[in-house]
Amino acid sequence: MELLSGEDLKALASDLRVDPATHPGRETLLAALAAHPGIEETLARADRRRLEARLSKMRARGLRELGKRYRVEVRGITVKSDLVAALAGSPVAGDILMELDAQEPARAIASLVGGKGAPADLARVGDLLAKARRDFEERRFDAAVDAARDAAHLAERTTHALRRASWSYAILSAQGLLESSGLSPKEAGPAWDLLEGAKARFAEGRLEDDAVLGELLEASKAAHGRTADRLRDELAEARDVVREAANLGAGVALAEDAWTRAADLLERGDLRGARDALATAARLAADVRDRRIREIESTASAVEDHIALARKVGADVDDAEDLLAQARDALAGGRRVEAWDLLSRAERLAMQGQQEQIRKAMEIRGAQTERASLIIAASEPLVQEAEAYGLNAAEARTLLRQARDVLGKGDYVTGLLFARNAEEAALRLEPLLLEERRKRGTSKPASGLCGACGSGRLEFHDNGWGQCLACGSAFRWRAPGLTEKVRGLLGT
Repeated sequence: MELLSGEDLKALASDLRVDPATHPGRETLLAALAAHPGIEETLARADRRRLEARLSKMRARGLRELGKRYRVEVRGITVKSDLVAALAGSPVAGDILMELDAQEPARAIASLVGGKGAPADLARVGDLLAKARRDFEERRFDAAVDAARDAAHLAERTTHALRRASWSYAILSAQGLLESSGLSPKEAGPAWDLLEGAKARFAEGRLEDDAVLGELLEASKAAHGRTADRLRDELAEARDVVREAANLGAGVALAEDAWTRAADLLERGDLRGARDALATAARLAADVRDRRIREIESTASAVEDHIALARKVGADVDDAEDLLAQARDALAGGRRVEAWDLLSRAERLAMQGQQEQIRKAMEIRGAQTERASLIIAASEPLVQEAEAYGLNAAEARTLLRQARDVLGKGDYVTGLLFARNAEEAALRLEPLLLEERRKRGTSKPASGLCGACGSGRLEFHDNGWGQCLACGSAFRWRAPGLTEKVRGLLGT
């Protein structure tokens, strides 16, 4: 209550139904309030009034920062008086008041050290001491005694305020260390008990024993150090998880960023932030690792399907099957990196074998297609000649057309079958063609001379055409029939 202003002290007296008029002096009013029944309630009200008075002098932004730092929910509050009420009525109001009480004496000390002039109380002490010295030198001893007594009293009050400030910061710092350590009261050992004891001493004004602060700070630092050591161990474990995920081929960029942030925060002593960042890193790394493990396990089934397809097309898959079996053993033994390598090799071998068989099949297809085309080309002149002579070549013509259509659709097996059927039908026409040639005197000559170069190296085809093997000139050895003329006109 001694720290309350005169107006706040009178307001408190009015709340407790103590008439300030009957106690004109500050000391008498303080004594009356101290003697009032329910001193605990009186002190609580005094602290709340003092806190509200301090908070009301702050800006709304500063009030919000206090709320954020002490985890008081102030979001959505726009009126300053409501912000003050929320902070003053919170469970951590005592801690907030302790910090605010420490700020003024701390600023006074900083002002003295910085040479910016003494605060009002310290300046008043100096003035009173100077007056006492002058009165003493002038042998006005009564006035000197009064001035010295006032200076001593004021100095004692100022020293008390500075001591309260030092205790405030010590208690708040110890509390910050313990809260950031995240240890339960049981895990923290005597540190929490020492903190509560120091708070009780501070509230009662028993600030003489600095050894209490020493024990509190040592215990808090020890608890903080234990937490830091544990976080370092967890940081190493999280790093192992990140590396394992990376070795499995998982994307660990986010996990690595969170891990780096946790390491930086731990290095700066921010255990709470380090713990949160570390939890994020561990969660991200575990997620991508587990997802990658599931992908690897599903890859085993995919590789098995590749091997089955390769076997179906006739590929040799013995080596791939051996690698797949080794990969399954590695997965069962938890050797996932080795399993991933074995699965990749098995898949590659299976695909190579499958592609080799496909290549061979394509070669066979090309050869069969070419063979069918040659059969069709060889049968076509016979059918044309039969049609030119008016022979019945409908069956051979139909089979040739079907063979061409099927080959055009890519079915080389059926196309080759139709081509062979067409060839057989064309060969059945050959005796009839020979008879017609004999009757018409158009039998294929056995020899002749090239009209272009005079060479005797001639080749005669059944379709009525021939070619000089020396100069490459083409010629007709048989005049075209009516059917051939019509086909030539129609372009068929």
